[in-house]
Amino acid sequence: MKRIHLTLLLIVASITSSWACTSFIISGNATPSGRPMMFKHRDTDELNNRIAYFEGEKYKFIGLVNSPSMGGEVWSGMNEAGLCIMNTASYNLREDTLDCQMDREGELMYQALSHCATLADFEQWLATYPQPWGVEANFGLIDAQGGAAYYEVNNHRWIKYDVNAEANGYRVVTNFSFAGRYEDYEGWERYQTASAIMSEAFSPTHQMTATEALNLFSRQYRHEVLAIDYDSTNAPEFTVDQDFIPRRITSAVVVFEGVASAEQARQSVMWTALGYPACAVAIPLLMADAKHIPTYMQAYDAQAVAGKALHSEMCDLSLQIKNQWAFPLHISNGNRYVSTQHILRGTAAAPSLLSCTQQVEQQIEQQFSSLYQQWIDGQISDKQFWQAYDEIAKKWLQIYRSSFAAHLAEE
Repeated sequence: MKRIHLTLLLIVASITSSWACTSFIISGNATPSGRPMMFKHRDTDELNNRIAYFEGEKYKFIGLVNSPSMGGEVWSGMNEAGLCIMNTASYNLREDTLDCQMDREGELMYQALSHCATLADFEQWLATYPQPWGVEANFGLIDAQGGAAYYEVNNHRWIKYDVNAEANGYRVVTNFSFAGRYEDYEGWERYQTASAIMSEAFSPTHQMTATEALNLFSRQYRHEVLAIDYDSTNAPEFTVDQDFIPRRITSAVVVFEGVASAEQARQSVMWTALGYPACAVAIPLLMADAKHIPTYMQAYDAQAVAGKALHSEMCDLSLQIKNQWAFPLHISNGNRYVSTQHILRGTAAAPSLLSCTQQVEQQIEQQFSSLYQQWIDGQISDKQFWQAYDEIAKKWLQIYRSSFAAHLAEE
């Protein structure tokens, strides 16, 4: 604690918004594979998240939900038609002072996944969705027809930004709307950092992977405004947890890998890391029946684990490690200080959290990518794919436990 970065100590620790996110969309027109990518780094006051399966009115879908949720909302998701949706909160777009229920973005996304297959469907459906919508947000969508766009939406209107028309092939969005009030921009600092990372990392000749996106954005302790970029060589023991992309209130990261024109909608992949990114690993999920979603990503069996029926086992493990190692100070204002030493450098007692996370993800990515490529190339049948996927997915939780053995032993 003696080596806390002095510059950051001068920052007044502001109260962070309960609803915030960092995101980007890369157009399929700007990737070698022709597949679009959509990234959502979720910040929220509900840190227990899980994956749920839904039988929608028109389409089946899977989504990221708050663990206590009993249904009716998702905070990003994908349906069987290949539509993928997420959002970031906005704080400069509302134009009315109506006394109506707000923060209904989760409900809107739930209904959109239930009813829409394409961006055009979404736009037509919004015209019928009862107003006021109770939202102030930026919604990101990609579909299996090559669509990729952001929509800035308030209670009564929306503005579309077609990512396929972006000159650089992508768009970065945090917690302000470009059509909204400049003086009310939120998340500007993270926008600067994410934009700088993307400008350095993106190339139309390089296929960015989901795990690469996670490492570049959700696991970097970089602050563009203060010109700080911590790594294993320069990380202090602790630093103030403010305006990095990963934050104490980060609950999950979802990266959607869409499909190219010749591929099937059901081959879209929803890579999902439950919990704080330095302690969480991304699991590739596909649109299928609930039985093909790894059990550790869904709610516990209520009879098997009393009191945790709505929690995900993977998220619980990730939060345990986070609370003991990433944010180990539990007195006074201790939760405002993140242990960059434990995350980036490690100690004699345990390796760095990032080295453990990346070790697990490398194995997951290698196992899944090989199987997935055989599937989309038609070398194996659907039945063969799911049999193999279910088998390897069962092992990923144990690989995670083994990699983090030194951290979990402290419980």
